[in-house]
Amino acid sequence: LPKLPVPSLEQTLERYLATVKPIVSEAQYDRTRAMLKAFGSSNGAGPRLQEKLLQLREEKDNWAYTWWLNDMYLNNPVPLPINSNPGMVFPPRTFRTPHDMARFAARLMIGILSHKDIMDRHAIPVERATSREKGQPLCMSQYYRLLTSYRQPGKPQDCIYSKIKDGEGETYQGTENIIVACRNHLYAMALKSGGKNRLTEEEIASQFLHILQDASRQPLPPLVGILTSERRDTWAVIREQLREDKKNRKNLEIIENALLLVCFDDPLPASFNCSTLRRDVPEIVRGHVVDSRDETNMVHQMIHGGGSAANSANRWFDMTIQIVISSDGVWGLCYEHSPSEGVAVVQLMEDVLKKCDSMPISTDTISSNIQGQVSQRLEWAINQETQRCIQDAIQNLDVMVEDLDFYVYRFPGYGKEFIKSIKCSPDAYIQLSLQLAYFRLYHKLVATYESASTRRFLLGRVDCIRSAHNEALQWVTAMCQNESGPKESDTEDIQSGKRVTFSLFDVEQTLQLFDAAMKKQTEIMVENILGQGIDIHLLGLRELAKDLGEPLPDIFQDEVYKTANHFALSTSQVPTSSDSFMGYGPVVPDGYGASYNPHSDTIVFCLSAFHSCETTSTWRFAHSLEDSLNAMKDLLSGRQTKK
Repeated sequence: LPKLPVPSLEQTLERYLATVKPIVSEAQYDRTRAMLKAFGSSNGAGPRLQEKLLQLREEKDNWAYTWWLNDMYLNNPVPLPINSNPGMVFPPRTFRTPHDMARFAARLMIGILSHKDIMDRHAIPVERATSREKGQPLCMSQYYRLLTSYRQPGKPQDCIYSKIKDGEGETYQGTENIIVACRNHLYAMALKSGGKNRLTEEEIASQFLHILQDASRQPLPPLVGILTSERRDTWAVIREQLREDKKNRKNLEIIENALLLVCFDDPLPASFNCSTLRRDVPEIVRGHVVDSRDETNMVHQMIHGGGSAANSANRWFDMTIQIVISSDGVWGLCYEHSPSEGVAVVQLMEDVLKKCDSMPISTDTISSNIQGQVSQRLEWAINQETQRCIQDAIQNLDVMVEDLDFYVYRFPGYGKEFIKSIKCSPDAYIQLSLQLAYFRLYHKLVATYESASTRRFLLGRVDCIRSAHNEALQWVTAMCQNESGPKESDTEDIQSGKRVTFSLFDVEQTLQLFDAAMKKQTEIMVENILGQGIDIHLLGLRELAKDLGEPLPDIFQDEVYKTANHFALSTSQVPTSSDSFMGYGPVVPDGYGASYNPHSDTIVFCLSAFHSCETTSTWRFAHSLEDSLNAMKDLLSGRQTKK
């Protein structure tokens, strides 16, 4: 695979300036323009740092990877649940008895082990680009990290612990063990009998059934799992304290070398269902419903577990993959994001799900005779100090859970088939709908993050498609011209004190502005996937200056740089072949998380915000999104009718 390019300095500075224009005041923009000119001049720091980046590109497989990983994840001390780990809901199952639950979990493990065999042979089929240099191979390294990586807490920085032996394709043999969480107990379960032959589906099911029965007979254990929900620097200190005891140290080694975690959960109460304080709520497309639980309730369970009184201690948030199976048939996963993007996780789990569904339905009673080694319940030595830390973690997590405002919103109007019929890219179209929805509520645009894959390059992960561009601002302004507010040719108060001048637009002009916004959105997407994005490049220039011990250039201390990186809209498309969806929390206190999954005739949005922010509301945003998507269809259907 080719190496990730280093874009030209002049190009990046020019694009950065264009990026900030619609989200800052004119005075801020002028100051930033002067700073960028000085930085990029022959006497500025820019050309010298650029030269060194070009040298690094020659020396490393991927010049940006470590800087990006540290900046995005490992240097970020915020708690993993809600802030970093996404949750995913798969179509619910029907469990009549614990036997059904154990058998389903066993079939998932058989599917995972089958996938692991392919991984161990380094034989995962190489994916290829489907557009823009079609057929180009994509980097598969993150697929191999899924079952071989673990995020260890550290101070001042976390690290990704790899279970792969250096220089060998074979995975560390300890990773054929899994951890099972049930009623806050943790069990170590070997998937090989006597370290040789793998257990059969029946034998794995027997082990799971034993755990389900054993955990129900045990007294409540210390809630050690909830410690992994703390701030990373806090958890790093507690982990070192735990390791001082030999028994705890052994437990941590078993957990950190496990393949994955299976969490057997109790259902969440209906209090986690979506609720509204408004009358003019969006029309609800119900989607999955289990008993009294709706889809919003289900995704809460996957993201954080429902708090200390529910399942949040029945987790180990450092683990890359936690498969969550609730006794009412709701199931999904929580995954730690640093080793890979969502696409790798989705593909793994959907492949496993297809294998499960292709197996014949079994109504046989699972044997209670355990073959081989019985799963080991991990016992912890907990002193008073650690117990106090557990109480702190309980309090902190429960506050976070209470604060999360989440809504799984199925837009009922149309899906990607209509969008394709009007010759538009569904992704670019939905991105513009998010800009319009935000503008309708707040009369301004904000820094928007959409992840763009850079897997055409060796060790490529993502760069940032910035959807709040000037063309989007002009179009949303035209779309909102007839809504409440002044309609003179000069209007203040759009864009933080910045004067925006416009005349009333007719339909044809609004369509032209839409076309320009779509064209710009597509251009930025293409630039990013071809390694010409601005965010990774700017990050490299910033971090290189730090590594060289040089003063941080002015452009990175500028308030505009902070504004440009305060992503009040954090978005991503997570397409699935099954009726599943993935969601995550906002990345800033006054922001929204917005993942979306376009289907043929509907679009599933997972919207998140924080109740503690008075200006955000997922219900208001969903309502604005519905109005925006309907208005866009009205606008574009008119064009179709004319044709």
